[in-house]
Amino acid sequence: MKLRMLLFLIAGLIIGATGSFLIFSKGFPQMEEKRAEIQSDKLPQKAVKPVSSRQVNQMFNIDTTVVEERYLVKSIKGFGKLEHPENDLKDITFKISGYVEKIYADFTGKYVKKGQPLLSVYSPELVSAQEELLRAYQYYQKMRNSSDEVLRKSAKELYEAAYKRLRYWDITDRQIEKLLKTKKIMKSITLYSPYDGWVMEKFVYLGSYVKEGRPVMRIAKHQNLWLIADIYEDDIPFIKKGQKVQFYFLSYPDRKIEGVVDYIYPMMDERNRTLKVRVVVNNTSRMYYPGMYGELKIEVPLGKFLTLPETAVLDTGKRQVVFVQKEKGVFEPVFIKLGAYADGYYQIKEGLHRGMVVANSALFLLDADAQLKGKYSKDKKEMKMMHHHH
Repeated sequence: MKLRMLLFLIAGLIIGATGSFLIFSKGFPQMEEKRAEIQSDKLPQKAVKPVSSRQVNQMFNIDTTVVEERYLVKSIKGFGKLEHPENDLKDITFKISGYVEKIYADFTGKYVKKGQPLLSVYSPELVSAQEELLRAYQYYQKMRNSSDEVLRKSAKELYEAAYKRLRYWDITDRQIEKLLKTKKIMKSITLYSPYDGWVMEKFVYLGSYVKEGRPVMRIAKHQNLWLIADIYEDDIPFIKKGQKVQFYFLSYPDRKIEGVVDYIYPMMDERNRTLKVRVVVNNTSRMYYPGMYGELKIEVPLGKFLTLPETAVLDTGKRQVVFVQKEKGVFEPVFIKLGAYADGYYQIKEGLHRGMVVANSALFLLDADAQLKGKYSKDKKEMKMMHHHH
């Protein structure tokens, strides 16, 4: 019994080993085949034929454009805001010291008309000056018919000096004549607005002490305002005083206003690389206010030039290249020299002539093809003169 079991075990081992050998033998040719495939990848492959310019044109359907003359008009934009004209602001000052007794223009932003009272100031010095004038006037009246010429002259000079003193303090002739007639001394002096405008700043309040020569209010007419706009650095050569401009404000986007460049400021904004220009804005309608944001546009005629759209020029910074069509689907690179740029077009100063057909798309692809074929290794003079051959 034990012997039979041992024979069965030995037979099983032999059968298992035989099966494994058969399986391994069947898989071996496949492994050899895969190994051969891997090795074949390392073998030199057949060279791929480069894509020709004609194939590039067919694959990408390259657009073309024609070199032609056109009038270039450069559009310059500027952005800025309305400001008070410096010569429009008026500081109201007293020429005599005192205390604020009454304020008529009692808040910032109030509109006042010319001749309207602004504030009154009580001044002990004013009272003393009026009393002196009355005494000088009485003495002058007494001495005017005197036989002593020296006394007459002295009395007149004394009276005139007292009179002028009040006039220097902006007391009007009418007020002085009233004082001489009624003998009623004014304890306070009133300042009146020199013109129509808005109270932009108020420096005093009721009871404030006003010192001689110090401003008490600041008034602005707003009849004209200044639009101060920033112009970018590369547009500076095209800006001139007196140029016509068109501008509008965000508050009135549909209202186009015309004006002129009134002044070009001599200082650059180093951080933003801009230059400020000034346009005077008529504000008799009182529609506009300082601080309003505006945009201006200047159209500068440059003249008639040979041109190409910017989409037809490959500008690498060191060189400017266009691809001239020699025949259908065949393009050759040509170095050119650019001039003015305006509204999407370049002025062509050198390298092309009128009527030439150049690529207007796929420029980077044509550039890569030209580098691959060594077309840039030609003498630059030869590439520039290439347009002479038809």
